[in-house]
Amino acid sequence: MHELNTSLLREKFLIHDIDPNSEGMGSTLQALSNRIVLELKNDKNELKETLVIRGHNMHSCVRFAARLIRTFDTMGPITTRPTPYDWAAAWESIVNDYEYEFNPERWIAIYHKGRCLFSAGEHNLFLDVIEKCDARNKGIYDESIKLAEDAFKQAGKQVKIDHDSNVALVLDLKRMQGRIGVIMRGPTRTTTFNFSIASKNKEPLNMPQCLAAASCFLEGIQLAFMLGMNTEKLRIGLIERFSKEEKQTKAAGRRLARMNAEISNLESAYEVHYRPERPEFQHIVMESEKLAQKILVPPSDDEEDETEDASESTDTADAQEANAPQ
Repeated sequence: MHELNTSLLREKFLIHDIDPNSEGMGSTLQALSNRIVLELKNDKNELKETLVIRGHNMHSCVRFAARLIRTFDTMGPITTRPTPYDWAAAWESIVNDYEYEFNPERWIAIYHKGRCLFSAGEHNLFLDVIEKCDARNKGIYDESIKLAEDAFKQAGKQVKIDHDSNVALVLDLKRMQGRIGVIMRGPTRTTTFNFSIASKNKEPLNMPQCLAAASCFLEGIQLAFMLGMNTEKLRIGLIERFSKEEKQTKAAGRRLARMNAEISNLESAYEVHYRPERPEFQHIVMESEKLAQKILVPPSDDEEDETEDASESTDTADAQEANAPQ
């Protein structure tokens, strides 16, 4: 890749049924997605193909983009290969152990010229409509909403579509240097930090590695917040020992350590400078714990007794069902 200039969007679509003859008149459907457009260019900066990646997680979209850049750099264009690209294997390679165990809602969808080339997990099919409209509209994305409304009308359905989006990540990478901006939306405020990357030894940047580090920040910030909240919940008894939530909390701590190591590898390989400063996951954990102490209320003794009684009743019912004939 000669250069990469794109951004990751967090999107929400609200599809309102305004058809007076419809039984669902007045109802609203919601479609959520993260979206990144990947323009794959050769060393002469010639555009060879454009892919759109949508996913449940921000970091999964960025990691899949990194995977596609790597295969494009080594083997050329992806969609025109005589042997079809193994999309499923690529997806499995970026789903880490933590994601596999604790995020059953994970999904991904890859589009080319409005057609869904691959999907895993369950995504809202309305997103397929939007991508088809965007392809027809030749990439003027904001006008695709009107085309989608017209498409529904032609199918005999009157809808109004509201679209809300905000930028989560900005990527501006060139052959020898680049800049990445991360927008962090916390419970109380939104902040932005940037980091620049420059080659140390006149070797081109490893763009997939740069994207992988960006994905670590996106995932790590979310995990650090959850880890801090859950740590306080464990302390005051809102999460039981040996529960799935406790296992997830411990796994999140291990996952954060691995992502810290991946970011450190980037810092060792290149000149990396942060502005204003690098977010420290452990600091986010501590701040999240402090917030949890303010907003969480430990269960009273009566509530604990009721919880134990309910748990005993459930265990008994489960045991009786297990012993019943099949």
